[in-house]
Amino acid sequence: MQIELRWLRYVVAVVDEGGMQRAAAALHMTQPPLSRQIRELERRLGTPLFTRRPLSLTPAGAVFVAHAREVLSSVDELVVATRATSTGEVGELAVGYILSGAYDTIPRLREAAEAAFPGMRHDFRELWPAQLDADLLNGELDLVIAHTMPARSEFRREALRTDPLVAVTHPSNAATSSGGPVMLGEAFDRQTFVFYDPKYAPEHYALLAKALDAGGGSHHVRLDMTPGLRNIALPDDYSFTLIPESMAPFLPRTVREVPLDTSNLPALDVELVWHRERESPVLLKFLTIAREVSADHGWLPAPRP
Repeated sequence: MQIELRWLRYVVAVVDEGGMQRAAAALHMTQPPLSRQIRELERRLGTPLFTRRPLSLTPAGAVFVAHAREVLSSVDELVVATRATSTGEVGELAVGYILSGAYDTIPRLREAAEAAFPGMRHDFRELWPAQLDADLLNGELDLVIAHTMPARSEFRREALRTDPLVAVTHPSNAATSSGGPVMLGEAFDRQTFVFYDPKYAPEHYALLAKALDAGGGSHHVRLDMTPGLRNIALPDDYSFTLIPESMAPFLPRTVREVPLDTSNLPALDVELVWHRERESPVLLKFLTIAREVSADHGWLPAPRP
């Protein structure tokens, strides 16, 4: 048999209001139609739900009301969840990011998103650039936060932060003694630049090579560093590497940051990148949060007047 949802609300209202007359008023109807609807429900169920004069629940009515409350609560939750999903306040989002994002960018975005929309579930994945590109294309990821992502017609992109380069070297390296920003070519001339294998992030390595060229000087190159701040293995006091400034506060004590004069050096432009055909409500909400975090922390240069 079919039971209409409104019948459940009618019966619960009679119990909560303590009578047919008050229930009818609460439901914005008159008492005779309410009484007829409840009698029709009882007829279909084949059992009375109320005893009359005085009005009270029968044992079957008590069971009906208990289950009716559960059903009505589930329906209300369904409505709320559906509406929240349609606006992006509830939903799942797979976000891929590069190694450098793990230290400052992603934690700040995660904290802001969780505070603004507790119902938004995130799957953050740290991946190499080639995998980020592939997974965004095939739909494994909804959003990528990275620099040097390939230019594709399928992608939309938006600047999130500009991350200048800083040098990292041993505390005993002479370049650490100046205290202020140094010229890359002068401070590290004839020293060894250490970096992990370019095959993992060729575009990133190309940008760093461009920075070395722009800085001037002569540098040896050693490709044996394992990725990650915990694994910086500079072979001697005359070697260095380059990292984004956002990673500098998290350096281990075995090495030291050296600020650079970046006036002629390229920066790492971190972007939000997503597929233009998969702009879900939850993605659009997250993009709004990311823009707010970027503005609050001054991640992008102020526009020129």
